[in-house]
Amino acid sequence: MDSQYTPMPLFLLLMLLLATGLNATLAAATPAPEYNEEEVISRLQEIEDPLFELKYNSVVGGYIRGYLYRNSRHKAQLVTGRALLYFPIMEKYLAEQGVPEKLKYLSVVESALNPHAVSRVGAVGLWQFMPGTGQDYGLAINDYVDERKDPHKSTQAAIAYLKKAYDKYGDWALALAAYNGGSGRVARAIKRGRSKDFWKIRRYMPRETRNYVPAYIGATYLMEYYKAYGVQPAYPELDLQITGSVKVYDAISFYRVAQLTGLSLDYIRKLNPSYKRDLLPRNEEGNFLILPKRVLQAVTDYLEAQRPDHLADAFFAEDRVEAAPPAPEQYQQTSYYVSGTETLPEVAKKLNCSVHQLAAWNQLQSDSLWAGQELLVFFPREIRRFQPMSPMPPLPDIRRLPVPKGPLRPLCPSPAALPVVGKWYYTLRNRQTVADLSQQLPFLDPDAVARLNGVEQGDKLPRGTLLRLN
Repeated sequence: MDSQYTPMPLFLLLMLLLATGLNATLAAATPAPEYNEEEVISRLQEIEDPLFELKYNSVVGGYIRGYLYRNSRHKAQLVTGRALLYFPIMEKYLAEQGVPEKLKYLSVVESALNPHAVSRVGAVGLWQFMPGTGQDYGLAINDYVDERKDPHKSTQAAIAYLKKAYDKYGDWALALAAYNGGSGRVARAIKRGRSKDFWKIRRYMPRETRNYVPAYIGATYLMEYYKAYGVQPAYPELDLQITGSVKVYDAISFYRVAQLTGLSLDYIRKLNPSYKRDLLPRNEEGNFLILPKRVLQAVTDYLEAQRPDHLADAFFAEDRVEAAPPAPEQYQQTSYYVSGTETLPEVAKKLNCSVHQLAAWNQLQSDSLWAGQELLVFFPREIRRFQPMSPMPPLPDIRRLPVPKGPLRPLCPSPAALPVVGKWYYTLRNRQTVADLSQQLPFLDPDAVARLNGVEQGDKLPRGTLLRLN
C-alpha cells in the first residue's frame, strides 16, 4: 500500500463537516435535469447484475419521478445519506448467504432506510416486519427490545424470508411480491394466470403487491443514478459513519456505556434503535451494540473484565455522566494513492472501511479509479480503552509452617453455633453469585440463602447487594 499520512488542518475539517451537514440545503438549489424517458430505459438496461429484468412502464416511471422529483427529493437526500450507515451491514449478510447484493434496495422501498419507520398496519423497522412474522423469523419483540429495528438481526430475518420465497418460486420478482403480499396471494395469482412470469400475473394480485416490483425498480434506479440528478446525500457525522459492533450477552445499561465511552445517551440511542429502555437485556444468543470505532474497544475491554474476581464496576462513581460532544479533532485525515489496477472494493478492504464511505468522503461519481488517484480517508485519532487496574506483582514465597495434629477449632464459630439474636446479613464486596459466596463462607447453605433472598444460585448480583443469611 502506497499511503501518505497528513493531518488535516482543523479549520478545513470543520468546513468539511459543516458542508456535510449542509448537503440538503445545497441540493435544494440544484435543479434536477429534465426527465428523459428514453434515457431512463437505457440506464435501467445498463445496471449490472439486476435481480431480474428491470422493465419500464408508466408505474415504474411514476416511482422514479416520485423519488427524484416532486416533494420527495428531500427524502432522496435522506435515503442516500442513510445508505452509508446501513448498506455495509446489509451487504455483509447478503454476501454470507450467497444472495444478490441488490436485494438491499428493497429496504429503500420498505422504510426509506429509517429503522424507526412504522407502517399504517403496524409493520416496523428497516425491513417492515409485522409482529407475528418478525417473531416467526427469530426477532424478539418485548418490553425491552424490538429487534425489527436492529439493522443486523432484521436484515438476517429479511434474507431468510426472501431466500425461502425464492426457493419456492425460483424467481426474485415473485419472491419480492411474496414479501409484500404473502406467499398465499402469489400462489393464487400463479394458479389463476397459469404462469410464473410476474408481469403476466400481476393483475391477479392486490394493487399494493402488483405495484411492489415497480417500486423496487424505482428504488434501484434512484440508488444507482441519484448523482446524475444532482441529489446531494445528507450524510451523518463521522461518529455515526465510522462504527463497529460487538455482541453483548449480559445486561448492560446505556448509562454504563456512556461512562465507558464518553458518548451522550442520545448518540447511543441513535446508533442502537432497537432497545426501548436504555438497556441491553441479558440474552444467551447475544445483542448487538453499535458504537463509533474510536470508543468500541473500551466497551470490549470492560466486557472482558466482567469476571467474578474482577472489580471493574468499582471504578465507576454513581454520579452523572459527563459526555463530551463529538468534535472534529477526534478524527484524522489520510491520503491514499491508488496504485496499478486497484478497484474501489479492493481499496476499501485494504483501508478497513466501506465502499460507501470512500465514495462519500471523496464525492466519487463512479466506482472507477485510476492509478495515482488520491483518496481521502478518515480514521479515529485515538482509540479509547478501559483499564480498571494493573496486574498485581506476584507475592513472595512464604515458608510453610507444620500443621498441628489433632482436631482443629474454627477461629469463628458458624452461625448455627451462635445464639440467634437477630437476622444475619452480608454485603457483597464484588459482583458475584450466591454459589461464589459459599466458597468464601463454607458454613453457608447456598440453596437456603438463594431461596431466602428470592434469587438463583447462579445469578450475578451487583456489588453492594445485601444478602440475608438466616
